[in-house]
Amino acid sequence: MTTLFESSVKIRGFLGRDAEIHASEPITDGAYVVLHVATMRGTWDIALNEWNPRIDWHRIVCEGPWFCGFLRGMRRGEYLEIEAEMREIEEVRIVVVGGQNYPVKRMTTAIFAVHVQRLDRPLWVVDSGDSD
Repeated sequence: MTTLFESSVKIRGFLGRDAEIHASEPITDGAYVVLHVATMRGTWDIALNEWNPRIDWHRIVCEGPWFCGFLRGMRRGEYLEIEAEMREIEEVRIVVVGGQNYPVKRMTTAIFAVHVQRLDRPLWVVDSGDSD
């Protein structure tokens, strides 16, 4: 069956930090894990004849007790593929101007995981040129 709307994201990259587990013992339905995944891309500068790499960081929220159990042992450097959906979240913050409180709404786009798969580490890794 084809759906009318879809908001899907697929990210393949390396875990930049250990998985952040926000849960109490025992794990409840409201528990979640946050993953920080790095992806790399870049452009070729023809004039200088060099590659200009760019590393993008993605914050991915994994909701539910199943993800908490599965992702508990994830460590920095793991190679992952994540299928996720994008959602907009409205945040209301209070701003004080001249002693008066004003509510300010801010929309944030968040990535929520649907499926996480651990992949075998590739045999080659792109050199970003940051190390000496």
